[in-house]
Amino acid sequence: MNLQTNRVKEAIEKNMKLFENIQKELHNIAELSFEEYKTQKYIREKLTEWGIENFPIAKTGVIGIINNSEECVAVRADMDGILVEGKPRHCCGHDFHMAIVLGIAKTLVDIGYKECVKFIFQPAEEGPGGAKKVIEEGGLKNPNVKQLIGFHVWPNLDVGTIEVSSGAIMASVDDFEIEFIGKGGHAAMPELTKNPIYPAIDFIQSANNFFSAYSKKSSPFHISFSSIDSGETFNVIANTCKIKGTVRTFDTEIQNFIYENIKKLAKFSAEKYDSQVNINYYFQYPPLINNPQIAEEFLKSAKSLLSSENVRKAEISFTAEDFAFYCKEVPSFYFRLGIKENGKGMNPLHSPSFDASPNSIFYGIYLIVNYLLAI
Repeated sequence: MNLQTNRVKEAIEKNMKLFENIQKELHNIAELSFEEYKTQKYIREKLTEWGIENFPIAKTGVIGIINNSEECVAVRADMDGILVEGKPRHCCGHDFHMAIVLGIAKTLVDIGYKECVKFIFQPAEEGPGGAKKVIEEGGLKNPNVKQLIGFHVWPNLDVGTIEVSSGAIMASVDDFEIEFIGKGGHAAMPELTKNPIYPAIDFIQSANNFFSAYSKKSSPFHISFSSIDSGETFNVIANTCKIKGTVRTFDTEIQNFIYENIKKLAKFSAEKYDSQVNINYYFQYPPLINNPQIAEEFLKSAKSLLSSENVRKAEISFTAEDFAFYCKEVPSFYFRLGIKENGKGMNPLHSPSFDASPNSIFYGIYLIVNYLLAI
């Protein structure tokens, strides 16, 4: 451990009780997407107390800046909780994310860091995608973000261990609603109706067959049909049948290929059964793709701090993250931070029993501060 690394370690350890208390206090004021007013106030008060310039963004978000300049590196933390057992709760670890990024800001100030860093506290990661609003309101400008760092606490990964890789790491999200319109009537006289369930079933079977064959020739993707709704009782054929589903991919070309063929297959099934079809397709999040160069630089720094066996390749996940919007705008990378220790950090994200070791806060700060010093 060199003198600089040791200095960072001592600076963090000196304030660990503070950082752990910050996590606990943020945990106790969990708020839903774009309702993070108490959280916003809390973060701004801490940044102001430490002499860090800050201002609101994206309704309930916060941006903090040290050593304001023309360009900067930025670090992002998401702020919102989720509704679990009837109330907002931090069951996805965003309280830990905020505590870590506040800890990074405090540590950089304490060690006299001279370069410009922006701290993006982003609302609404769980809901409508607050990253888009941050970008739309100029959150990556003034100073211009030349590189952006993101992370997520990760269950069943030991404290002091991370997962990171270059390229795609999390999937895109597209949702669709396809409504087949037939002609309703009495179920005892089907010859007088156009049952919309038949083209719906035909479409699902056709899509499964078509995309199953294609999936063997491409990068991984999922198409899931999650809802089919038509009629309310035994003896009435409804006018309509609506299908809902989701698409997950790691490649924008495949994403567009699936979109075009879902439309074609739905129209073909409707024509086959002399029905009409309405197609609503929603491009939600793009795939999260790490910048290869930055990921390699971070890997090198992390291995020097944690040793190679504690820096693991991140397997792709079909879950999604609105950090992906930042990746499309500026060179970015995103890693997973281990939280498992002494019986904590073993329950899944979004579980009402989710928890994490407080020692993970140290490693989040330690890794990112040392990386900033190395670049």
